[in-house]
Amino acid sequence: MYKVLIVEDEMLVRLGLRNSVNWHKFNMTVVADASDGRTAWEWYSREQPDVVITDLKMPEMDGMTLISKIREKDKWTKIIVLTCMEEFDLARKAVSLGVSDYMIKLTMTEEEMEAVLQKTYQELQLRNDIKPAKPVVQANSYFVKEKLLKDFMFYNIYSAQEFGKNVDELKLRLSPARLILCVMEIDNYKDLAEKFRDEQGQLIKMSLLNMLEEILGNSGRGEAFYINDMHYAALFSFGDTASEQAVHQELHGTLNRIKEVIGTYFGVSVSFGISPIDNGFASLGKLYQEAQKALEHKFFMGTGLLIGSTHYRPDGQIADKIEALKHSPELSKLLGEQGAVKYNAKIDAFVKRLPEDKRMFNQFFCGLVQWISAACYASGEPYSALVLDYNRNIQQCDTLDQMIADFKIFISEALDHVRNRKKLSKEVAAAVQFIDSHLGQDISLVQVAEYVKLSSSYLSTLFKKELQVTFIEYLNHARIERAKELLVGTYLKSYEIAEEVGFTEPTYFSKVFKKSSGLSPNEYRRQRMKEWTGDMDNEDSRVD
Repeated sequence: MYKVLIVEDEMLVRLGLRNSVNWHKFNMTVVADASDGRTAWEWYSREQPDVVITDLKMPEMDGMTLISKIREKDKWTKIIVLTCMEEFDLARKAVSLGVSDYMIKLTMTEEEMEAVLQKTYQELQLRNDIKPAKPVVQANSYFVKEKLLKDFMFYNIYSAQEFGKNVDELKLRLSPARLILCVMEIDNYKDLAEKFRDEQGQLIKMSLLNMLEEILGNSGRGEAFYINDMHYAALFSFGDTASEQAVHQELHGTLNRIKEVIGTYFGVSVSFGISPIDNGFASLGKLYQEAQKALEHKFFMGTGLLIGSTHYRPDGQIADKIEALKHSPELSKLLGEQGAVKYNAKIDAFVKRLPEDKRMFNQFFCGLVQWISAACYASGEPYSALVLDYNRNIQQCDTLDQMIADFKIFISEALDHVRNRKKLSKEVAAAVQFIDSHLGQDISLVQVAEYVKLSSSYLSTLFKKELQVTFIEYLNHARIERAKELLVGTYLKSYEIAEEVGFTEPTYFSKVFKKSSGLSPNEYRRQRMKEWTGDMDNEDSRVD
């Protein structure tokens, strides 16, 4: 692979070029990028790249000086100039120094850029006939740092002393004094991955690591590490800063700069969990846990925030937001007076023992939706599509506010179904009654159609028209609702319940159950039993 060095003081131009080109197509790999000529010369001296793509007007050392220094040392390196239209005369002057080609920033098309790189590749191939390229194995510095941190912090492969020795050998911007670890989480990551069509996450990962390296490098303090697609760690040491106030002022300035750049480049927000200050690399595991714990408050506080370990969960505000769901005229219309009383009792029971875990909020809202859906099915209203959509959406909610907003959308859409309700034809009503009374049997559309004296195709059409679901969707929903009753009301095993409600394959039963409820049958049983035993002191709260 031919090695490429990119030199450009505008960060977005530099990173855009690095991450938008399919370098492998030209047998090239970017080994480094720099924001000024002096840093680029250091990289050039160390890496001996085959191709240098450089801006002309830069701080520290301009592009013309950099090109001259390279040519003094080496006539073989291919140099491509990045230029603006107003710098075109300067770019032509650079040609006299042995520049191979130029790229016009901002206006150059992808096809024109690839043509320049293809020409450069051909020149490199020709060069090899005269001067064989030296095979050099370049370690990916980001991967090396990632492996070092994870091996030490998660797997205890290194001692603190060994970790410190590796830090020194890699010349990382770290010391063991006054350490702070921050965990960065990308808000709404799934939307970002879809926006960039980056299913593997590599484009996003490398762009983010380059940005973080740029910002931390400019600050002269700290290192960034990849944790997983949604999370990155930023580790800082402030051994030279005595004042804790000054530490947090500098730290917040750097983190806010990261937020600003990521917001500009990606159009998304990020949230930070910030650990306390501690000393010694041995404390990194504890600092990571503290930062993660702080980040969990994002669910309750909102996205795009810097959340320290001293922030407390606003339980009073959380309880008020949940209790506000009781005061909805739409719910009374949807559930009726008695149903609304039971619904309010569920809200009161949940607020009474407000959980710490976001997962329990997920399960609570999914449970409410399933309970409402079951009540509406009893009156002939199908909501399987709504339930499935809500269960998918709730798993992607970053905050409680998003979760509540999605729940309100479900209620509104469910009420729309009620308002548009049509009286079931006698054939569909008879089919529904037959299904409900024969759930444990092998029911087919043909069998039910014969029972109501219609063709199977016509009955299928009526189901879709009057219930807005297919025959199979209604049948599966009815079976799952019966299974829920058996899971809570009996000691039957999961496979026995599957057979009882008409599923011949326990594995398929579990798959359908989880798709409908968001939980496996055993998880659902544990959750419901926990709710039951927690409500034993309140007879009115047992509403199922």
